[in-house]
Amino acid sequence: MLHTIKNQGFTILELLIIVIVLALLVGIIMPALNAAKQKAQQVVCTNNMKQLYFALEQYANDNNGLLPRPNNSDTSKDGTKNCIAEVWFKAVDRYLTTLQLSSIRGDIPTEERLLLVKQDPTFTTVSFSKQDTTRTIKMNQNLVSSSECQRSIEAIQNPTKTVLLFDGRINNNGVADNYEGSYGSIAQRHSKAANILFMDGHVERIQNGNSDGTTNEGWPNGQAGQGLIWDPDNPNLP
Repeated sequence: MLHTIKNQGFTILELLIIVIVLALLVGIIMPALNAAKQKAQQVVCTNNMKQLYFALEQYANDNNGLLPRPNNSDTSKDGTKNCIAEVWFKAVDRYLTTLQLSSIRGDIPTEERLLLVKQDPTFTTVSFSKQDTTRTIKMNQNLVSSSECQRSIEAIQNPTKTVLLFDGRINNNGVADNYEGSYGSIAQRHSKAANILFMDGHVERIQNGNSDGTTNEGWPNGQAGQGLIWDPDNPNLP
């Protein structure tokens, strides 16, 4: 008696249905995963900025209330005064080490740990050859007048709105290499928004409605519709 052996494999139609279902699942899951990743990066950046604020605050306490320099020039912007204060990017190093958990000190070299705290998570995507000259977080250059080298924290009249540090553009070598910048140097890399650290120590995620949110796009106007203060001596700067 002959027995017919039934083919147990999938038909072309069944395989096609499986492929379509898998494609739909990927289409649903991937955006959610991407959103979660972006949120995680924004949180890391926020925490980095808060650590930087603590370091800058301690620096100011040790230096008669003065902040470190926004840039590493030897003179004031107008060239009338010699400046010896450290640029903020370097001045925070000795204070950041006290903010790290002792249990991980042996896992990451000090230089690498400090570098990552001073940078946005996007720094890890920068090519190794450009990492030495890339600063993803920048200090507000308008805090210090053209004839001075440093700014006193106590001299800031509206610290809740005055910008201290912010997510900075890295789309070209000149901008990426700067330790400082202003509203034209902002990068809205966190889900079409930028993290801003204010003089009172709080961090906000702020979006300029005139931007399409690309990683390296700067804000075209000073206030960006948010009432931010970039120049503490000219708080109503448009």
